[in-house]
Amino acid sequence: MSGLTYTDEAARNLERTYRTKDIVAQRLETIRRLGLSAGEKVLDIGCGPGFLCEEMGEKVGRDGAVVGIDISRELIGLCERRKHPVWLSYEVGDATKLNQPDASFDVVVCTQFAEYISDVDAALSETFRVLKPGGRTIFIATDWDALVWFSDDPKRMAAVLKTWEAHCAHPRLPRTMPHRLKNAGFRLDDAFVYTLLNLSYDDDCYSKGLSTFIDKFVGGRGELSAGELNGWLSEFERLNEAGRYFFSSNRYIFKASRAAL
Repeated sequence: MSGLTYTDEAARNLERTYRTKDIVAQRLETIRRLGLSAGEKVLDIGCGPGFLCEEMGEKVGRDGAVVGIDISRELIGLCERRKHPVWLSYEVGDATKLNQPDASFDVVVCTQFAEYISDVDAALSETFRVLKPGGRTIFIATDWDALVWFSDDPKRMAAVLKTWEAHCAHPRLPRTMPHRLKNAGFRLDDAFVYTLLNLSYDDDCYSKGLSTFIDKFVGGRGELSAGELNGWLSEFERLNEAGRYFFSSNRYIFKASRAAL
């Protein structure tokens, strides 16, 4: 897996970030693209704090099922603390060795997690295995080179983001996803770009939560001085007050399917 780990505090920070308007909107778009029907069985690989699972559970209803798995016990713990219907369940699991039977799901979704899996091709093969013939999948991943974050010190910004790349196994995964999916046996049905755009720096924007994760991760690497990193983080408030804040990140949505028998 990646170099990013989740303490209980980090898991709660992620949970807060996933409640921001930006990620709520992305979940709605994911649900729309999935086109779920009542009675379908869904697997969410890398379910994080479980918000997408809950919304998918509402779509499939009591005649369906949603299973959320994550490698982080802390994140699964957060999921389990909230009430959920009996047809929604969570478990700690490895995306490269799914504890699920062959051809057991109508839908498999993986949002913002594949880039953290070292052997992503094994995860794709496992996804194909557990998907029913005629089933469909959506993978969403960020290309960290496609991130635009304004700074009056572009050299410092570049140094921070370069160090941040080490937080995941595949910082440019979307560029290779089409052929990886095809190599795993999937038919690539469509691809889309979903953009997160922040023109302000506040608690309800994705980039503020992201900046906290980056600050802690990059600080732990010891590649930049504390002064440089503090300068990087504190600049955002000043830019925001001056009406000059700008952040944009592209997320790539790949929709694929397993051929029917």
